[in-house]
Amino acid sequence: MTGEGTLTDARDRSSDATRLAAASARIEVLEEELALQAQARADLIHLVSHELRTSITVISGFARLLQNEGHGGLNAEQHRFVGEGLKACRRLDEFVGDLLEARVDGETPFAVTPALADLHETIEAQLESLMPLLEERGSKVEVRLNASAAMIPFDARRIEQVVTNLMTNAIRYGRESGVIQIGTRDVQGEAAGVVEGGPAIEVSVEDDGTGIPEGDRERLFAPFVRGAAAHKTEHGLGIGLAICRRIIVAHHGTIHVEAGAQGGARFVFRLPREIDATTGRLDRNGGC
Repeated sequence: MTGEGTLTDARDRSSDATRLAAASARIEVLEEELALQAQARADLIHLVSHELRTSITVISGFARLLQNEGHGGLNAEQHRFVGEGLKACRRLDEFVGDLLEARVDGETPFAVTPALADLHETIEAQLESLMPLLEERGSKVEVRLNASAAMIPFDARRIEQVVTNLMTNAIRYGRESGVIQIGTRDVQGEAAGVVEGGPAIEVSVEDDGTGIPEGDRERLFAPFVRGAAAHKTEHGLGIGLAICRRIIVAHHGTIHVEAGAQGGARFVFRLPREIDATTGRLDRNGGC
């Protein structure tokens, strides 16, 4: 019995070693595949960025020609349209720069330069620039800017990116001719969910689409991840929300997605009202 037991133990150890070797080999193959995929994504980003910047330069050049009225006059509304087009080109060019700067893991916050500005004005300006997309989809926007005071320190250019990205997603994934809700409110203490739990402004963007399953909500903020509803649109590489999170984290705020009252997705980000200008951290004693 002792001999048979020893032989059985030896066979078991040999079988375990064989399975371990096979598992190690599979891990090596997967690691190699992931490295190749990461390199392919990096190559694609650089290629797409180059092509985008070439097109942006051409479009901006023609828009400036129109704006300068070298080939005929424009009325006030046409001037505004051309101006909005140029602003969109500048934002896209900045986005391409962010894309090139971004690491594949998407964990490092972007550099931000907070300055005292009106968050409500920033939101309203971005909504105006998105009017052509809203009209094309027949979408209506309900605006509820309920924060008591909107003058806070933030990087306006970066927060414009966040608002534009969240609104664009709401337009794409909401119902055609549906309703999108965007609003602000005050949050305080633990409910603020920001560094040290200081006072904050919460901004929410809610669509009336099919929503996002709970299990997918957190992973959507990882680079190159798209939700289950992505098959409904050919737009997007799955990097917009990752960039949004990096921007909000750089402001020492938070961003998440939850189920909306309309059955769709409700994206929420929070920005601290008070940032220490010397450290970039929240200042619980007030002021910048």
